[in-house]
Amino acid sequence: MPKNQKQFSLSGQKRALLVLEWSLGFRPAGSVWVLLLALRGFSLVQIGLAEAVFHMVSLCCELPSGLLADVLGRKRTLIAGQVMFMLSALLMAAFREMAGVCLSLAFSALGYNLESGTREAVTYESMVQAGQGADYLRFASLQNGVYRFSGGAAMLLAGATVRLGWRMAYLPDAGIALVGLMAAWTLTEPARDVPAITPRTLPAALWETVRDAWALLWSDGVAVRIMACNALVGACATLTGFYLQEKVEAAVTVPALLGPALVALELGGGLAGLLTGRLDRLSYPKAAAFAGAVVLLCALAARGTRLPVLMLSGLLAALGDDCLQLISDKRLNERFPSARRATLISVSSMIFSVFMIPLSPLFGRWFS
Repeated sequence: MPKNQKQFSLSGQKRALLVLEWSLGFRPAGSVWVLLLALRGFSLVQIGLAEAVFHMVSLCCELPSGLLADVLGRKRTLIAGQVMFMLSALLMAAFREMAGVCLSLAFSALGYNLESGTREAVTYESMVQAGQGADYLRFASLQNGVYRFSGGAAMLLAGATVRLGWRMAYLPDAGIALVGLMAAWTLTEPARDVPAITPRTLPAALWETVRDAWALLWSDGVAVRIMACNALVGACATLTGFYLQEKVEAAVTVPALLGPALVALELGGGLAGLLTGRLDRLSYPKAAAFAGAVVLLCALAARGTRLPVLMLSGLLAALGDDCLQLISDKRLNERFPSARRATLISVSSMIFSVFMIPLSPLFGRWFS
């Protein structure tokens, strides 16, 4: 039995993981970063360029971050991700110029890359190590709910965040990242059968991880199809929710209700745990077809102007998306070897970005 397994506490591990999810979702300044930049005098073109920097860094660093998690360990990678978030918030507060904003968003993208895939891997491996692998989907649903509802709570504070001013607004985000860092620090690295890595053996270990991951994907068509279906449905749901924000803002007649209305769009994801267990009993093609049909109908209905229909469309689209995401994570985790798990989950995130690139302008024309 590995040394770290003797002191392994699943309850403590779960608490740390839930605090980590809260810290990732509850970012008051991060939830209104576009508005804060606009209030600082940046034009929409400049904000769009800054967002492009975020996505370029994210696309380039997604796979390397997964490699690092598999080679150097989950705990170290999660700690590094929180450090990136903290630096991002401090840089945004420190610099007024566009270069500082872009640098901040680059650190933020890297932080998300380091967390993406690694959290899923450490959660699944912790549950399996404790002999509770069958309960993974239930706990993953709870994690998803914590993330979604904490994000909604951050959005409700949009007015107070704006009143703080752009410089002070980012200091709470830095403090929250520090809380996430401490939660990651208390995690126990799940036991894995991997050799010790030294600076001299790191390049070879990274190359071996890439080679083995590619070989697995080449031979496992089922995993590739799960990734593609999940990414396509997720991209459509994400873009529907994105463009719905503008339509909801136009449909709200009482300004004070805008925040609660926008929060309602996020609640569907938080409720995904209520439906995920039932969908998981279906074959994956049937579950994906159901979730895809829900998202498609919501995208069609979201072209309307009636506020109740718009809010219901956003809620159900997020519900379908998160249900399929949780089911996909479970099916993929069951197929992936522990030593390559974070890398392969990062590949799934990259496929999502690939779908987002062509679909973004198409959805923009659809909703215009």
